[in-house]
Amino acid sequence: MERVLKKQRNQLIFSIILIFFISIALQRVQMLHKNLYLGPDWVFHYNRFYDAAQQIKEGNFQYFISMYGFSQSGRIVNALYGPIFAYLQGLVLLLCGSWLKYQLVSNFLITFLSAISMLFLLVKTKIRLSVSLILSITYATYYVVQSWSFNQAFGSWGAFIVPLGALAGVKLNEEKDYTQVVPLLVVVMTLAIQVHVLTALLLIIILGIFFIISFFQTKAKTKLVTSVLIAAVITVFTTANVWYPLLETSIENQLLTPFTNPDMESSAIRLFLDNPANHLTVASFSLLTFQYLLLLFGKVDKVNKIVTFQSSLFFILSSRIIPWNEITSKFSTLAILQFPSRLFLPAIVLSILSVALSIESFFAGRQKTIKKSYMLYVILLGLCLLGLKIQNDSANEKLAFWKSDTLQPKIHHTVIKEGDPVMLRQSFDKKAGLNKALTLIVKATHDYLPAKDKNTILDEDFNPAGEYKNAIINNPMNKNISKKVENKHLSLNWQAESKKETLLPIVVYKRTQIVLNGKKLDKNEFKTNKIGALIVNSKMGNNKLIVQYKTSPLFRYMMIVSFLSWLFLGFVWTKKVIKK
Repeated sequence: MERVLKKQRNQLIFSIILIFFISIALQRVQMLHKNLYLGPDWVFHYNRFYDAAQQIKEGNFQYFISMYGFSQSGRIVNALYGPIFAYLQGLVLLLCGSWLKYQLVSNFLITFLSAISMLFLLVKTKIRLSVSLILSITYATYYVVQSWSFNQAFGSWGAFIVPLGALAGVKLNEEKDYTQVVPLLVVVMTLAIQVHVLTALLLIIILGIFFIISFFQTKAKTKLVTSVLIAAVITVFTTANVWYPLLETSIENQLLTPFTNPDMESSAIRLFLDNPANHLTVASFSLLTFQYLLLLFGKVDKVNKIVTFQSSLFFILSSRIIPWNEITSKFSTLAILQFPSRLFLPAIVLSILSVALSIESFFAGRQKTIKKSYMLYVILLGLCLLGLKIQNDSANEKLAFWKSDTLQPKIHHTVIKEGDPVMLRQSFDKKAGLNKALTLIVKATHDYLPAKDKNTILDEDFNPAGEYKNAIINNPMNKNISKKVENKHLSLNWQAESKKETLLPIVVYKRTQIVLNGKKLDKNEFKTNKIGALIVNSKMGNNKLIVQYKTSPLFRYMMIVSFLSWLFLGFVWTKKVIKK
């Protein structure tokens, strides 16, 4: 028995090492050509990570306002959008020292972590290692994972969390002692909320369906409900650093919501045979076809039925079958989804699990023959090779953009301040500094800006992106102002030829504190425009403005609660591992 366990352990270690090297190999195009992949969201997220990196580097930590990124505008982004994960990304960026190295490392990490997460899901659901390995590598090649690499679509970081969520759901359905599932539920939901809130919402749907089915099947209903409630309460504590700042800032300010997609149906998935960068590629379509063929001719157990139902549900919801434009016109809250294609990630994860369960059922059944077994492995390897080819095609497509005059596809509300493509490419070099590219290519995003009032938001003529472009990006004062960060606050200096009212490229929230020429200004001593950009009365000559953010005592308590909850969770998990 010991020899068998040792052999299994060695095989698992070999599988992890193989995934490691394949994850590196998938960065081949970028390593050879030393190019960057620039998609629609790179400006937004790279500003987030640059801000976090500089805070770590200089020791000027500011949890709320951006003192380095986003044109040093003092706007709040990271505190409301995966703050801890942003600091982790900032640390990676700081260690890498250049955008190329950072992109190579982060692209490797999302590939490797997603494959390992899928491997963990399949092995824990008792799928043989050979099948688990092939499907894990295949998963890592799909666009739902690689869209971070190619387009900086942040939702792809959920690709290493959703498989863990699916595992928690399966355990919830199979486990007799529901208290054993509590730590996994807490870890999964905490990870999701800390990284990407929409991923957490998707997991709530997945886990909710597993919970409802388990509730009607089990006799221990009270224990099931109690265990889930305990997991939910602990998760509230472990994520206090995320939800409380969002709650506090939303109550105190009229925050602008992220981009709302007016044509959601255009971003729903559809089959593309000639465009590798779209969601439903030949590889993912082949996987779905294989899944339903296996279901048609094989034995389907209870868990597989639940998984198949959910994968089909998410696939339908992510497609153009659903009239998303009509639905969101009546239920505007659903517009928070932005892109129906985001629902394709859980569809793919659950489809792979369904395929694995069906194959394992086949191997365990009487219908197993050597010929049929070989055929299944040939199909699995074919799916994997197809995924690898399409990933390589996508990399070459993005390489072509990098070599073009624009470096990236056309992106709305993007201001490019340098017309020479050679100079733009050089701005990403290590010797140019991390900030250079972020100053030459700027995007007018309005996420979490403080609108003047509710009427401003409701005004049909209100153009927040245009307001941001005028007040922050193209503000004439940018030529006259010098900005620096010192003692955890942002300092601005400028010369004024006369005493006058001045619109500064600084965003002000309720808790933002303003000190102008040595005097702390009350709220009635300055004004803001429609998106919260600061308007002050400059004096003739030299002017100095100090911007800082005063956190509430309750926020500090919530940070302590979150930290202690993580320690408690770590203690429980360690105790469980030692006990095993």
